[in-house]
Amino acid sequence: MHRWGIGRQYMRQVSFDVIVIGSGAAGLRAALSVRAAGLSVCVVSKGSPGKSTCTGFSAGVMAGSPGGEIRDTHLEHTLTAGRGLNESNLAAILVEEAPCRLDELMRWGIHADFLNGYLYAKGRSPVPGEEIVRCLLRRNEALGTRFWGNLMVTDVLVSHDAGGVNAYEKSSGNWVALTAGAVIMAAGGASALYLRTDNPRRILGEGYRLALEAGAMLQDMEFIQFYPLCLSDPGTTPLVIPPRLADRGRLLNDDKEDILEKYGITERPAGERARDRLSQALFKEIYRNHKNVWLDLRNLSEEDWRVDPFAVSLRGLLSERYAAGSRPVRVAPAAHHSMGGARIDATGATTVPGLFAAGEAAGGLHGANRMGGNALSETLVFGARAGSAAAAWAKRSGGGDRQALVKALRERARKWSSGTPIGVEHKDRLRKIMWEDGGIIREERGLSRALDAVKDIQNETPAPSSKSRLNGKALLDLIELRSAAGVATLILEAALMRRESRGAHFREDFPGQNDAQWQGHLQVRLSPGGENIWQFKPIPKGDGSIDAGPIEPARPLIEK
Repeated sequence: MHRWGIGRQYMRQVSFDVIVIGSGAAGLRAALSVRAAGLSVCVVSKGSPGKSTCTGFSAGVMAGSPGGEIRDTHLEHTLTAGRGLNESNLAAILVEEAPCRLDELMRWGIHADFLNGYLYAKGRSPVPGEEIVRCLLRRNEALGTRFWGNLMVTDVLVSHDAGGVNAYEKSSGNWVALTAGAVIMAAGGASALYLRTDNPRRILGEGYRLALEAGAMLQDMEFIQFYPLCLSDPGTTPLVIPPRLADRGRLLNDDKEDILEKYGITERPAGERARDRLSQALFKEIYRNHKNVWLDLRNLSEEDWRVDPFAVSLRGLLSERYAAGSRPVRVAPAAHHSMGGARIDATGATTVPGLFAAGEAAGGLHGANRMGGNALSETLVFGARAGSAAAAWAKRSGGGDRQALVKALRERARKWSSGTPIGVEHKDRLRKIMWEDGGIIREERGLSRALDAVKDIQNETPAPSSKSRLNGKALLDLIELRSAAGVATLILEAALMRRESRGAHFREDFPGQNDAQWQGHLQVRLSPGGENIWQFKPIPKGDGSIDAGPIEPARPLIEK
């Protein structure tokens, strides 16, 4: 281990075979594949390992069953939800391998039940997904995975034979340079860019910024999924209502109109298979028509309450804390999942050799909208694949000369530490902007207004200055805001360019789905000057989806 001075701070260098960024299910499963290959691996996380992740906050529902008929239905529902933009190879892999990955969890001792093509984790209510994290953490600890929590990753640099990760350690106030033969990006998600979200509040898109700045191509960034049925009574958190439970109740506005009937939503469960249209319907009722939307569960039978393990786990909480058994509860949508991310091939390789991605950090599998239950299955299937591929890459690379990487990382750390403090109100402004103009219902004037407002926030974040030295919370806030504003810009730019409505992307000024012009992916990478360069990749006619085969590598940021 080496140590260098950076002003009043220090930087340590630590090396591993593979570095995983993110300690949700995707990162934890990737680490297991690396350890199975006999290599050293370090899982880096912004918080404590496994804590405050989307997996831990989730309902713990994983799609996948060994039954052939259910498997065919799983693929059909996945492609239907994706509205013609799923990458076919990735979808087929998910459906084929999910049963094996779920069976692994059962063998490793997860507390869960299989039912009707889904595995339901049995963690504590209201976040059963914690049980998935606990199971994977136990397995990693048994295999000797190294964990390093409370690190804020600021930069990822990858050459052909080595990868480097810059991170600031809040507890010591010092910097860490981690080097490895390969890097796996598993810190996905950007739902906390929105005013209402059921995700942890620090899921602000850092993984997308890091991958983009490392040279990776991102795609489908305009597609943000909102879960329609979250509690919205004053003073309550946006607790997700189980979709099957909601179908057994009645969804009504203040005028007692049935929402599903009013908007012609026939898919069941609507909260799982029509999340996009139902979210749009609720947004119109609440924010355009200024009416409350209520979910009435008072007439549910005992059988209704026991429709699936997720509903069973929430019964006590809904009935006792929120009085759902004696009165209707108010519901509204909340930002839930990002379908976009780094473009990957079937192994999880990005367009940067040596950089891999899995889970919500990767894009392409879900297309324009995600079927409920696929997010957690995706983390396991493609986490395992990315881990195996990264291990194989690290073995071939042999480690490489990492000193050029460390030198570049030291320079990046100096620039971050020379920033200027910001106020917490910047994040709140950003969330309000994204919710009002960049969220469920979009149109050109609002998107343009939002882009201008986000640029104003970026301009209020002064350039680094040699006269100031940031550390602690001030530095963390600056890093998060820069990531958040950059990713918000990607979402808004893509939404402004896609002049149609498809899946989770609804343009009020272009309400129809336009396959002739827009059946394809908006892809972005950075220019040498740091500008977003966009391209559109249409889907070949007659296929209906893109095969995620080998992809062209991008030029590494640091030459050999």
